[in-house]
Amino acid sequence: MRTSQSNTPETPARPDEPVEPRAGFPQILGNAEIGNELFEQAPEAVAVLTTDDRIVRVNKEFTRMFGYEPDEVLQRPINDLIVPEAQLGGARAYTRLLQQGGRVEVETVRRRKDGTEIDVSLLAMSVRSTSGEHVVNYAIYRDITERKRAEDRLRESEARFQTMADTAPVLIWMTGTDALCNYFNKPWLEFTGRTMEQEVGIGWTEGVHPDDVQGCFDCFLPAFHARKPFRMEYRLRRADGEYRWVIESGIPRYTGAGEFAGYIGSNIDITDLKRAAAERQRLHELEADLARINRVSMMGELAASLAHEIKQPITAALVDAKTCVRWLRRDTPDVAEGCEAALRMIQDATRAAEVVEKVRSLYKRDTSDRELHDINEIIREMTVLLHDKANRTSISIRTELDSELPLITVDRIQLRQVFMNLILNGIEAMKDTNGEVTITSKRTADGQLLVSVSDTGIGLPVSEVDRIFEAFFTTKEQGTGIGLSISRRIIESHGGRLWASANAERGATFQFTLPIDVAAASPSAA
Repeated sequence: MRTSQSNTPETPARPDEPVEPRAGFPQILGNAEIGNELFEQAPEAVAVLTTDDRIVRVNKEFTRMFGYEPDEVLQRPINDLIVPEAQLGGARAYTRLLQQGGRVEVETVRRRKDGTEIDVSLLAMSVRSTSGEHVVNYAIYRDITERKRAEDRLRESEARFQTMADTAPVLIWMTGTDALCNYFNKPWLEFTGRTMEQEVGIGWTEGVHPDDVQGCFDCFLPAFHARKPFRMEYRLRRADGEYRWVIESGIPRYTGAGEFAGYIGSNIDITDLKRAAAERQRLHELEADLARINRVSMMGELAASLAHEIKQPITAALVDAKTCVRWLRRDTPDVAEGCEAALRMIQDATRAAEVVEKVRSLYKRDTSDRELHDINEIIREMTVLLHDKANRTSISIRTELDSELPLITVDRIQLRQVFMNLILNGIEAMKDTNGEVTITSKRTADGQLLVSVSDTGIGLPVSEVDRIFEAFFTTKEQGTGIGLSISRRIIESHGGRLWASANAERGATFQFTLPIDVAAASPSAA
């Protein structure tokens, strides 16, 4: 309560808020008719009170605001009519202040006839005669209930925003119309380990990586002046000193009246996403490498098959040609022309055999890339690589890996290819069935490493189980029939064995063994 005297009375039960002074109700002097008209038509509720607060007169707005007709209130104490019990102490203090010649300007609460309470702005003053005698008091009331409700809603809104901002999983900031930051939420301050005072203005730039500061201004300031949204990425120093990549988005904000109020924005830490993207890129490159290796392996299988099929008749032709030469050189006269033709046959057939052998040797495998590797790590890499493909067909990949397995000497690329062929084979066998691929690794009793890839798919062709590892044999509509054949050759080249069996209930299991000490195993895969 703000008053014209320094010695204020007792504090009301509910603290009242001071308001800006308003012009006092005009004294009704002169023409009584004019005075009455002014009194009745006043836009605010007015009550004329005796010095002990009994009502002498009220106007129409008083009747409308509080619900009392004039004959209901005359000579009655105003405190008994419109002052809630909680406000009585303050009302009595106002009376004492008026008696001392003071003036009251407060925001308080008053009660209507129906018992409802309203917020009012109260202006009360004492009227004295020329001799200084206290004659009456004027009390002027303005209904501010809607304004107070609006203020309460605003405070609640601000409180909700503060709560939301401080519990949001993102870093939030705001600027004023001068483009300088004036607010940072709790997660921002916790992230940077700095105080609000340190961050406001351009203090926040102290945490930006020196190489990124200019880029931040080059992106933000043009957008700010154009009142347009913006987005940018930069590195922001975390409380532990690590620079983290963040993506920042900002948009202009406006008041309810449509006036520009500044910008609001948020930052999200995307460091892990960037690392994941780099890892995905590496996996995509790995996938491309595996696809290329598979194509080369298919060509190798084809070349090997051609070599096997063509070399036999060529060898037979050589034998026939040599026999023909021997017979022609015996007692038969003048056989030079026949002998020359046979010699050319030998030369051509030999040359063809050499060409086929060269093509075959191009795809012959060796152990140049064999090193010590963790088989479980290779399994995990391939499950990550094929995770998206499995998800697209509603198939899950589960692993049960023995963590105590020793390192073994293998060609990492070739083993990846084996896992890729076996896992894809399982995924394709469960197409549209929401199945599961299970990969296990363990050590056998005889000291070998055993890996199983099991699915819950359509199972194995009962009558042709032994043929599934033959090159170019397939039961799939678009299959090449080369994957399992390549896989078996790779495992055998490492000194192991690959086989398949039907599951008891549904699906199939492919298993292979590898010797723990592969160094002594035969490297030949041709």
